[in-house]
Amino acid sequence: MNKPLWPYPGSRWWKFDFHTHTPASRDTYWAKNNIDLSPEEWLLKYMAAEIDCVAVTDHNSGAWIDKLKDAYAHMKEQADAGSPPEGFRELTIFPGVEISVNGGIHVLAIFDPKANTTTITSLLGAVRFPTGRHGHTDSVDNAAVTRASIVEVLEEVIRAGGIPIPAHADDPKGLLQCRAGSNGPVLDANTLRQALAVEGLIAVEWCDRSKNFPECVRKDEPRFTKVLGSDCHSFQGTKVPGSAYTWVKMAMPTLEGLRLALLDGNDVSIRRSDEGGFEPFKLPAHRIRLIEINKACYMGNGQSACIACSPYFNAIVGGRGTGKSTIVQALRLALARGDELKRLAEDAEPRKRFDDFCKVAKGRDSIGALRDDTELRVEWECEDLRYRLVWRPANGVTVQEPDDLGDWQTSASQQNVIERFPIRIFSQGQIAAMAGSGRQALLTLIDEAAQVGKFKQAFEEAKRTFLTRRARLRELEGKLADRPEVERRLHEVVRKLDAFGQTHHAEVLKAHERAQDQRREVEQLLEKMRALPGRIEETAQGLILDDWPSGVFNDAGDADILQWRKKANDAVQQARQALEQASRALDESAQLLEQDPLLAAWRERTDKARADFDALQQALAAQGVHDPQAFGQLVQERQYLEAQLKRLDQIKAERNTLEEAIAAQWQKVVEAREAITSARAEFVKKTLDGNPYVRIEVVPFGFDARVIERSLRELLEATDDRFENDILATDAAGNPTGGLAFVIAHADDSKAALDSVKKQLQTIADAFGGHFKNYLKKKLERPEFADHIQCWFPEDDLRIEYSRKADGTDWAAITQGSQGQRSAALLAFLLAFGDEPLILDQPEDDLDNHLIYDLIVRQIRQNKLRRQLIVVTHNPNIVVNGDAELVHVMEFGQGQCFVRKSGTLQEIDVREEVCRVMEGGRDAFERRWKRLGRRISP
Repeated sequence: MNKPLWPYPGSRWWKFDFHTHTPASRDTYWAKNNIDLSPEEWLLKYMAAEIDCVAVTDHNSGAWIDKLKDAYAHMKEQADAGSPPEGFRELTIFPGVEISVNGGIHVLAIFDPKANTTTITSLLGAVRFPTGRHGHTDSVDNAAVTRASIVEVLEEVIRAGGIPIPAHADDPKGLLQCRAGSNGPVLDANTLRQALAVEGLIAVEWCDRSKNFPECVRKDEPRFTKVLGSDCHSFQGTKVPGSAYTWVKMAMPTLEGLRLALLDGNDVSIRRSDEGGFEPFKLPAHRIRLIEINKACYMGNGQSACIACSPYFNAIVGGRGTGKSTIVQALRLALARGDELKRLAEDAEPRKRFDDFCKVAKGRDSIGALRDDTELRVEWECEDLRYRLVWRPANGVTVQEPDDLGDWQTSASQQNVIERFPIRIFSQGQIAAMAGSGRQALLTLIDEAAQVGKFKQAFEEAKRTFLTRRARLRELEGKLADRPEVERRLHEVVRKLDAFGQTHHAEVLKAHERAQDQRREVEQLLEKMRALPGRIEETAQGLILDDWPSGVFNDAGDADILQWRKKANDAVQQARQALEQASRALDESAQLLEQDPLLAAWRERTDKARADFDALQQALAAQGVHDPQAFGQLVQERQYLEAQLKRLDQIKAERNTLEEAIAAQWQKVVEAREAITSARAEFVKKTLDGNPYVRIEVVPFGFDARVIERSLRELLEATDDRFENDILATDAAGNPTGGLAFVIAHADDSKAALDSVKKQLQTIADAFGGHFKNYLKKKLERPEFADHIQCWFPEDDLRIEYSRKADGTDWAAITQGSQGQRSAALLAFLLAFGDEPLILDQPEDDLDNHLIYDLIVRQIRQNKLRRQLIVVTHNPNIVVNGDAELVHVMEFGQGQCFVRKSGTLQEIDVREEVCRVMEGGRDAFERRWKRLGRRISP
């Protein structure tokens, strides 16, 4: 990425070629072949390779440095005027030289971009290089070497203000070259030790990463940063611009920035091109660009307080009462994260402080950090999209997006702010609270990070299905409750009908009954036969093709398709006529069938059965045996009761099937609940694998009797202290001693204990107190209440342990640790996962220095590779050794908190501010860059 395209403040990575040559080096392709290469052409080659910084290091010469600087200045003027030369991109020239040292060693000397040819010429004079051999190298001219020794040359470079870097130190002419087949140095071992002992020698050019220092100085190897350059002598072959380079992290390309980066060393501020896999401009998926606080009580009056952010590590420092925590609280409000603190106890200090902050102050001495017209604004980037979140006391958070002109407009979507703008915000007090009684808040964070939401949704859906099916089962059971009465009534009717059947007229009764059934079936068939011809005729009338639109086809040009259309019409017409003929034929057949002799013979037989029945009824009435209408009514009642019983049989079958489905569904409920615990446990295990500070166990259904008590009381809708002896009994000191919650919390088999408690509640166990029994009896009058008891599962809990020695041994319950130990343990966990922006407010409080470095500093360095960090801190080690890309120094004056200074650690005035406001700042700088000594101390 070109520098002009990098829009973020703070330190960034620069593509640096430490070793290049121009025609001023007599052994280059251009010099040996008298090729006319202009400075502009030379520069454009490095620009094409996207080199940001180039060290011009000709052999024992600085002749081309001024030429290159003049040429670049002219190209830059053209670019600034809007007419850049083709291929131009910004580039910083670092004047330098490759010195051939007495003894066959080459040393690069790199100077500030303000240096010039004279700087190099003066250095060559100081190391007593032959004046007449500038541009020559001892590779072809044995006389082209310094009269000064290697130690003297290194010291002269440092004295002149440059950075000495032994060139291709592991290869021929290299300071650290080993003899063939040996770990011994080519150079005399004592001379080598003396050279490496020169104060200010901090880096070497190293060509092959697989090689080591010679054995005699192997212990010194970690002290030196290994850089890489192209050593380009020609624009042909393998050693060309862009073939080998080093990424250097600096705010701006200066010699001081380079020196500090080299002191940081490899994997911190130096990355070589041969390492592979390094993406210097990879951005976190979500990042804050800008924080603005306008018209708060003590910040943003007159003009908004603005904090521009690096996408990596931002440090906010300042004395007490300078507004550091105001920035954190403002982010909570603007990003709708205030509810996260409500998961803590009401009397938790972080919650109380935030509640006080959110109040609108009504006077000078009233509580509250806001005013009626306070406005908090956060600019946010997600991939390539930009948003702004604006918070006002009257309407909360509003999401804005830029229009085509770049002006902010209210977004069409104002939903799901928390999901769309993910962020983690933690204060030290909040972390300490989560390590204690606020474990459920920590569990919520785990659920969000482990995406447990989908498992919770599946659990709720499984419960809903279970409860719905249980409700349906009760409905079916209610209907089946009528079955015994239906069976009794049917038995009585059948008994009465049997009495008719047992008389000498039984045959008449049976014939009449059979005739009735037959007549019903025959009449239904005849009715259908009468209707079918009309349905066929209706179908025939529907067989028609739509006419084609007028003008689409013409007779002259489309005769073929029109003839084809006529065939299609004829085919449909034939089908319609065939259906019409079939309708008429079926109608005639139906009429003939109604007059068929066979049907007439059947009618005579059924009519006779009816007549015989009528005669029987008359005879029975005459004898006074039964009501003349009783038989007919009994037959109708029997048919009705048989139909009802058949329907109840179907309901019973449905009930039996539903019972099986409910059993299977209950298993799904159990499995869905277990899946939640498993997802949490797997996430915790993966996150803390090998963590030496903390280990966490997810305990199914929990182990804290009071937490379980709260859950049980919510289920029973008895959230006061009633039924204490039944739900959770305590001793005089308030310690749990018994009750249902106690049983679950202390059970070896929590699942079995939970099942037992549910059964006791559903059956109203004899052991319960009288008041509790009466209460449960009333609640269970609603049958669905028993189902809700069945579906109750206490929330999981977290058993947290910390390592007393912070080395993965001597584990103890976190409740036994000090405030600092508890905070350190939980912080180790919170820093171990996530890629959303992370805001930490004074995480070092209560931690000793070794934990600050081993835990916070190391984790910050790892975290900022994948997420944006904004850390409010009083500890300079976090800022300095955590390698903050951007530092904001806060100040209070004239009744307002404001940003006094923003910049990077390579800037002297920023370092001065860090030392001014942070106790131990100077020591922190010295520890980080101790090889530079007092140079880095303000």
